Amino acid sequence: MVYNHVMLTYLLILINVLVFLMIRANRLDANKMAMSYYSVSVCREYYRLLTSAFAHEDLYHFLTNMISLYNIGTVCEDAFGSFRMLAIYFISMLAGKYLSILIRHSNHDDYTLSLGASGAISGLFGAYLMLIMYYYGLESLSYFIRPIVSMILISILPGVDGTSHICCLSIGMLTAYLMILL
Repeated sequence: MVYNHVMLTYLLILINVLVFLMIRANRLDANKMAMSYYSVSVCREYYRLLTSAFAHEDLYHFLTNMISLYNIGTVCEDAFGSFRMLAIYFISMLAGKYLSILIRHSNHDDYTLSLGASGAISGLFGAYLMLIMYYYGLESLSYFIRPIVSMILISILPGVDGTSHICCLSIGMLTAYLMILL
């Protein structure tokens, strides 16, 4: 498959690279960009829903997310178009992350910080799964068993905000479904 118009995926990666370099150079503080229930809902620092998706803890975290963003972002941008892909990315990021902190709050997890692009990437993955299911049926998901299992295994690792992954994936699926219908 040749990806013709995937400039917004590259732009998202570039923004992540710049933020990562600024964090490494101590120009930005990742902890002040990260989100938690307390910082967003109590302190009303809503900007953290956005900034947390561009801050990464370390080089491994950053590289795995950027490789994933490249892989699923280019596919989604090619399939949905640039602006719809970007809409899915940001809607699933913002709504999914907010939903995840509400769920974590119900479990009395009010102060754990969450950061990284993996929630928004999960939203893109959910959107792509919805697109495949819509056009090829539920049985077509059998081709995605390994990526789905990988995502589940990554999401249950200690220190990973699996709730955000699942919420963002669900919001991405819903957003894609609405886009397909409209």
